[in-house]
Amino acid sequence: MGNKVKINHMLLSKMSLIFIAFCIAIAGCSSNEIGDSKDVSQDKIYQAYTISYAEGNSNAEIFCQFRFAGKNGTTLVLNEPSQVQFDGVKIKVDSSEAGGAYYRIYKPAAGFFGKHNFNFITTADKKLENGFSFDPFKLTNVPAGTSKKKGLNLNFEAPALQDGDYIEVNAIGTDSSFTVTHNAPDKRNFITIPASELKRQKVKEISLEATLHRNIPLQQVTAEGGRIQISYALKPVKIKLAE
Repeated sequence: MGNKVKINHMLLSKMSLIFIAFCIAIAGCSSNEIGDSKDVSQDKIYQAYTISYAEGNSNAEIFCQFRFAGKNGTTLVLNEPSQVQFDGVKIKVDSSEAGGAYYRIYKPAAGFFGKHNFNFITTADKKLENGFSFDPFKLTNVPAGTSKKKGLNLNFEAPALQDGDYIEVNAIGTDSSFTVTHNAPDKRNFITIPASELKRQKVKEISLEATLHRNIPLQQVTAEGGRIQISYALKPVKIKLAE
């Protein structure tokens, strides 16, 4: 597949970008109606778990949602004894007009690296357990500057990318913004910014934001399935541009 380039005009903070994109997805494709889990077949409940973290933030956000009959179906309030737990701690239900019913908790970023798990307990008292590992992600040996005439390689350290995983690099603070994505088939530990994108820049210094997106299959699911998604955004890096 290789590196792909597309225009990105949204010059927003990293956590805001993740949150707004999620809300747009909900509003555009998914139901915001709210139902009770006791009223539906437990094998028709879709599990969705999202972990979001931006480097420098004090907390990571854990967001859970349950839907009837697929990823776009009616959102569900889990009725006792049904519940969802993160690392053994029960999460309380909340709701919004745009997103319907959901479960959210914040965990301190310090010490968050490592293994975690979700427990979804159905009204039939069946436990579905799904785990993931939150691993370090960083850019390494970032150059102070580069020539616009040459492509730029950004080295990174991260777990090996699997199918559906990708790293997204956004140029911000410029009228010639762009996005580069690095996918699992690329099989390299660096992300290439094409010289063609650097040549379009009128600024003498460019800021680049890198975000790792991971899609983790569930180990225990209902017939409707589900997913775990991780978004890990780094602080922007600044690189001087020479003609």
